Amino acid sequence: MTKRTWTMAMILAAVGACSAFISLPVGLGFLLGSAAAALNYKRNERYWSGILSQGSAAAGTGMPHFMINWMIMVAVLLICVKLPNYFNIFSCAAGLFLIKITVTVDTLINGKGE
Repeated sequence: MTKRTWTMAMILAAVGACSAFISLPVGLGFLLGSAAAALNYKRNERYWSGILSQGSAAAGTGMPHFMINWMIMVAVLLICVKLPNYFNIFSCAAGLFLIKITVTVDTLINGKGE
């Protein structure tokens, strides 16, 4: 992602966090989901950069990586289920889509990108 896209992601995360003024669990849930989305993106970026620099990968190479990504998302949602007074599960799920929403909005606004 470009620096512009990361800036847009941080702005969207801040706007989502402002929902804490309406309901604290909603804002905290969105921040938790956004943090997990950013973590998964960075993990994917590092993983695919490594694969592309090698030039090839053996069959089944990505299975542990993607299982860990799913476990991160599940763990975040389970935290929301176990602590509903602190985290809203629906806003957390929306936060997990932060990177996808940001890239889509950036592409729609700026055309093909850089």
